[in-house]
Amino acid sequence: KEMVAEARETFKITAVQVRKVYEILRLRVTDPSNKEEYKKYRLEVKRRLNIPSKRRKVPFENLKSFLQPQEYEAVLLSKSVENQHEFLEKSYRELELDYRKVIERLSAYIEV
Repeated sequence: KEMVAEARETFKITAVQVRKVYEILRLRVTDPSNKEEYKKYRLEVKRRLNIPSKRRKVPFENLKSFLQPQEYEAVLLSKSVENQHEFLEKSYRELELDYRKVIERLSAYIEV
């Protein structure tokens, strides 16, 4: 928390931006061939990506009061755990590709 506050103050960026910079820099030093290290990184990023999904669970409970049972069941099925895992994995892969592009650009500036 102290590092986030210091980065926000020094560079005048939001907490979300600080988090993304941290994830990019951490990916840069994470060895993908070290399965344990890479897994820890992936899970940390996926936890952040999953936060909005966790927040949306409460409104689904509210839907039950005014949807027909069939409609409510369809909504729940569309948000099944399997679908959430697929979406999370896809989101992570896209994010990692974006982060790797940033790392490549950073490397070009650092090596010069």
